[in-house]
Amino acid sequence: MKRTYPDRKRTPSAAALGLALLTAATAASANIGMENVGFSAKSMGRAGTNIAVGDDASVMNTNPALLANIRAARADANVEMMFPEFGYRNTANDSDGKSPIYVMPSLGYARRINERLVLGIAMFNEGGTGTDYGVLNVDNTLFGAGKSPASPNIDGVEHFSEFGYMIVTPTVAYQIADGLHLGLSPQIGYGMLRMKMPMPMDLSGIGVGPFEFGAVDMDGSDVNFRAKLGLYYDGGRYGLGLAYTTEAALDAEGDVTVTSPSMGIMRGKGLMKIGWPASLKAGVYYDAGSLGRITAEVQRVEWSKYFSAVPVTWTFPGGMQQSFTMDVGMKDQTAWRLGYEYPLNAAVTLRAGWTHGKNPIPSTGIIAIFNPIVEDHLTFGLGYQGGKSFEFNMAVVRGLNNTLTGASSHPFPDAANSQTDMAFWSMVMQLSYKW
Repeated sequence: MKRTYPDRKRTPSAAALGLALLTAATAASANIGMENVGFSAKSMGRAGTNIAVGDDASVMNTNPALLANIRAARADANVEMMFPEFGYRNTANDSDGKSPIYVMPSLGYARRINERLVLGIAMFNEGGTGTDYGVLNVDNTLFGAGKSPASPNIDGVEHFSEFGYMIVTPTVAYQIADGLHLGLSPQIGYGMLRMKMPMPMDLSGIGVGPFEFGAVDMDGSDVNFRAKLGLYYDGGRYGLGLAYTTEAALDAEGDVTVTSPSMGIMRGKGLMKIGWPASLKAGVYYDAGSLGRITAEVQRVEWSKYFSAVPVTWTFPGGMQQSFTMDVGMKDQTAWRLGYEYPLNAAVTLRAGWTHGKNPIPSTGIIAIFNPIVEDHLTFGLGYQGGKSFEFNMAVVRGLNNTLTGASSHPFPDAANSQTDMAFWSMVMQLSYKW
């Protein structure tokens, strides 16, 4: 069934916001699902736990109620460098892909207004995914005998993806009772994506073939709004936190180019209806004094809302339109985090952590350019307090390798029985100033 969508024009203000956010962060390539492990070096050293414990600007994108821990005023700047390791193997390819380095900065500022009220504003990269394999081979014989034209055929197609979601978030935290705090972060989000991939083309138009591989190049972007609500209780040597984030729909509109041996080059406009899902997170901490502090969290993210079946519409000159669904099948994900902090002395703190979240991509949905399948992460961190004002933190994250084999019944014939690998290293540095 064909779908029609109203023609929506971008406003200059939306375009300017998108440009500003893009200069601040690029797409990440390996996370918990597609969400970043953490949003500051301080939290990432302890596995990203930041729901029941935290006192820097990153809490504005985890649990805004924790902003109540700001004593007077502080500014935080983070730079994360991510080094992904991905590979793809099928009947026609054995590639480790290219080795991009993703640089993701974040900035935040918060100030206490009075004994109960703290305000702040920050900018973050929420997460995403990305790959770059260059040109990979495609095997047209995979369509079966009599299902593929003898000639002409495309022998190679570029495989590339970049998806990122960035936010600007003003935040308010308020003490509603002794030890009990409430926080709210209304958020402006910007999502962008780019995909280059092979796609089976049905030359009959009715689903019976013959079929051939075409090369598809799609991009899109959109601005949206969501909110994060947090609750935090400080019991002295222990703390409890809870945070809920609303979903944010993205009508990612942009250009599409389809290159087919039989139909030539077609250029038009594309629309992919995706988004960033709702999530619920709960956390606790226990402070054992000189023995250190233990932190733990559990989170539930509704990936299936936007990445189970993705509606796509292509519109070409002359009114020709094609609508279909990409059945990615991404499932909701529960992830666990466990962190530890040890005060080596008054100035130096050591951190370590572990996270686990079952891969949300099924074997029928995995493709070379969409691979957020890492399940386990090990984290290590170091913090240095230089007097009353200066603070330095760093963290190293290792996303352990995971391999997923495409189902023999995969809807894309080139992905059937394929193997996709994903792992990464990440290094984060944070400078903070308090006054």
